[in-house]
Amino acid sequence: MTTARRFVFLADAQLGAYATFSGLSTEEAEAFLERGMRVSSVPKVEGYEWDALRYRAAVDALNELRPDFVVVGGDMIDDASSREQLDELFSITGQIDPSIQVRWVPGNHDIAPDGVAPTYDSIERYREAFGPDYYAFSANGTRFIVMNTVVLVEPRNVPEHFAEQMAFIERELKASVDADHIVLFGHHPLFVESANEPDTYWNIPQKTRAELLRLIHECGVDIAFAGHLHRNAEASDGDFRMVASSAVGYPLGDDPSGLRIVDVGPEGITHEYRSINTPGHEKG
Repeated sequence: MTTARRFVFLADAQLGAYATFSGLSTEEAEAFLERGMRVSSVPKVEGYEWDALRYRAAVDALNELRPDFVVVGGDMIDDASSREQLDELFSITGQIDPSIQVRWVPGNHDIAPDGVAPTYDSIERYREAFGPDYYAFSANGTRFIVMNTVVLVEPRNVPEHFAEQMAFIERELKASVDADHIVLFGHHPLFVESANEPDTYWNIPQKTRAELLRLIHECGVDIAFAGHLHRNAEASDGDFRMVASSAVGYPLGDDPSGLRIVDVGPEGITHEYRSINTPGHEKG
């Protein structure tokens, strides 16, 4: 059985984020740094052109790379209620070569009204714009499972959706054990440094994480890809690898704006983070 050749994972284009983070005082920027977010103190701006410029560069890179498909790993826009940001996102996405299939993953800024906790109504609005918020698909022997980690992180408003999704993930994983590889996608990483790390804003809570890791090891999942951190991070739990990618848009660490190229072959799954070239790369 052959395997998928190449796909690209990118996350956090987050059109409008630069404007949101602009206009901060030095003290406010330092407060973000204490939370692990490196934000520059720059004059206040409006709109989303800074972020859109980088997403356009990512689209140019995709068209040059010509992967089998691209997975957009969440936080496509900064404000889930902004029709203007959403229209710009789809306008730029429409420049991707039609032969490259686009797969969407919900991020907290896309599906949660407050950027944290989704509701049944907000999930329905997401589905109307992007399609299913969790699903699975196959490509040449590899099984790919997309999770709505926003619900997994904060299910308080949507307990039935949480239960349904957990049942879906278990069912799909157990049905995929004979695949050449199993790959997970989600916006939030299960963990950043260690499978046993404490709960933070950046990971999936321990209780849910433990259940997912039980299934991951039982069913032989190879690797998971996430965004959310706006910086690169890699960690392992046994044979399972957890990879988080820096942002296409506004980085919050030392890694530049970029995307991740993933190759799937007989010897396994390899990946490389590649920066995107844009004029005026610096945040400030």
